[in-house]
Amino acid sequence: LAFGEPASGQVERCLDLVGLAHRSKSYPHELSGGERQRVALARALAIEPTVVLLDEPFASLDATLRLSLREEVAGILHEAGASALLVTHDQQEALSMADDVVVMRDGRVEQVGTPVEVYSRPNGRWVAEFLGAAEVVSGRVDGGMVDCELGRFPSSGAQDGAVEVVVRPEAIVLVGPDDLAPDDQASLVRATVGERAFYGHDQVVHLTLESGRRVHCRTTGDAGCQPGDDVRIRVAGPVTVLPPPAP
Repeated sequence: LAFGEPASGQVERCLDLVGLAHRSKSYPHELSGGERQRVALARALAIEPTVVLLDEPFASLDATLRLSLREEVAGILHEAGASALLVTHDQQEALSMADDVVVMRDGRVEQVGTPVEVYSRPNGRWVAEFLGAAEVVSGRVDGGMVDCELGRFPSSGAQDGAVEVVVRPEAIVLVGPDDLAPDDQASLVRATVGERAFYGHDQVVHLTLESGRRVHCRTTGDAGCQPGDDVRIRVAGPVTVLPPPAP
């Protein structure tokens, strides 16, 4: 930790900051992977830098440790008052840790914004699909509304004509027969349930629309349906309307 010749007392303060004051007499081989990462962060902070560069800092860790450690690191950086530049190929890592996200493609900046902005309002199809699962369907704007296979929505100022509509799987909701009034049927879309993938905290339901197009619904808990069931779906979250791809 003293490699960069920090000020007196700074090593002890940084060890305490990362919660490793009790390991100050340990050898590197006696530390766990997560502890070694925290030591590396403490070493970087010991010289009180203006900016800390984190280049794929959690790539070598298992999934559970990676999640807990990135939360710890974010808290440590905030407490230390240090700015950080985090380089990562893990979209969830970028969205959960960053105040501002720069999405790059082939060395060029595609979009800059807060995590909510780049995820919920991507400026193009590539950004939308790069930052997470996305259903992209063709649609048409007319009079401030866009029509597509997944329903009819406000078009947020898009010009009349052909467009692409981006819908996140978590915005697609399965509607049970007890969840709607009879006059709501016209606003719903028919689909057939296919495979289901369970992840513990949520599950993804594969759906086939009447046209044969396949989409995905991400929902918490038990979806209450089985493969082969005919269901109704609606889009309950925001959609993004994009210009059609160039010919």
